Amino acid sequence: PLLIILCLLPIGKAAAEDLASSINSAAIEALKNTNLIIKDNKVLLYGVQTNGADTKKGKYACAKVVSVTLSKAGVDIPITLGVAGIETKLKHWQHITKEENLQPGDIIIWTSIFKGNKNGACTGNGTCHVGIVSAKGYFHNNPLSHSPTFNGIGLKLGYSFKAAYRPPAVK
Repeated sequence: PLLIILCLLPIGKAAAEDLASSINSAAIEALKNTNLIIKDNKVLLYGVQTNGADTKKGKYACAKVVSVTLSKAGVDIPITLGVAGIETKLKHWQHITKEENLQPGDIIIWTSIFKGNKNGACTGNGTCHVGIVSAKGYFHNNPLSHSPTFNGIGLKLGYSFKAAYRPPAVK
C-alpha cells in the first residue's frame, strides 16, 4: 500500500497543477477575441451575460465572472452570485492566508476597505470582492466599468487581502 500512495502523490499534485493551469488559462483567455463581447450595453463572458439585473448591471458581478471562468476551466460550479457563495463552493480547496503565497489559478478574496465588515464576512453589496490570480495579474470584474479586466489601481486602493483558495488535487 505504501508504494501505491507514493505513486499517487505526484499524480494528485500534477492534477492540481493542471486544474490551476486551466483556471489560469481561462482567465488569461477571457478578454480575447470572442470570449468577451461588449455590445448593446451587454457584457458577455464566455457567452454568459455578466452585467444583467442579477448583478445590478455589472456593479456586483465579480462572483459571476469568477464562476463563469471557473466553469470554463472545468471546475464543477454553477453560476454563482455573491462572494460568500464562491467561498462556500471552494471551502474544500486549500486555504491560503498570505498574499505573498499566491499562485496562478488561485481564487482571491478581498475585503472592501470602505464597506467591509470588521469580522471579514462577505455579506453582499460590495463588502468583498473576488478574482482569479493569473500569470497576467488579477482577473476580476471591475465594479466601475462593470466588465471583466486585469488588475486596476482600485484593487490596491479599495480592498485588502482576505484569503485565497487553491485548487485541490483531482482524484
